[in-house]
Amino acid sequence: MSLKKLEQLEIRFSGSGGQGLVLASIIFADILTASGYNVIQGESHGIEARGGASRGEVIANKKGITNLAVKNPDIFVALSQQSCSKYYADAKEDALIILDSFLIEDIPEINTENLYRIPFTKEVKEELGTILPTNIAFIGAVAELTDIAELDVYKKAIKGRIPKGTEEVNMKSFQLGMELAKKVQSEKE
Repeated sequence: MSLKKLEQLEIRFSGSGGQGLVLASIIFADILTASGYNVIQGESHGIEARGGASRGEVIANKKGITNLAVKNPDIFVALSQQSCSKYYADAKEDALIILDSFLIEDIPEINTENLYRIPFTKEVKEELGTILPTNIAFIGAVAELTDIAELDVYKKAIKGRIPKGTEEVNMKSFQLGMELAKKVQSEKE
């Protein structure tokens, strides 16, 4: 999906508290900054941070940013049923929508041809023995499905933000996310 031509990008990563959404949005802000955008990153989580609906957001603009809130995301990722149900309606028509099909069973009617159902949590757990780097897997899926940045920009941003000593598992998760997205994309064609 070509998003590189857009002057402004709005991105929302949503799920449950503790799934690494804020870290993913910070990493994505770094990716977009390295790609020449002006960027702001924000987050939202209530007192129920662990387990409640939360989100990490990024606004990127090639010129100046005038609106400080994500209203209609061009990219929407949901890793939980609650966050999908709560935030999906804001996504732009024909937005890139990526849903964790392992955790989201009730998929609302979404007006886009760019809907990808990928069982991130299940696949990351099976392949890597932990669900911790699931957030990095969905960044890999975004990398595979868009033209926002070169792969080395993604890898550098990830390595610059993840805890030391976790580089190998996170890079495997990034690669797995790309492979899963490629597989789902080929099935759609």
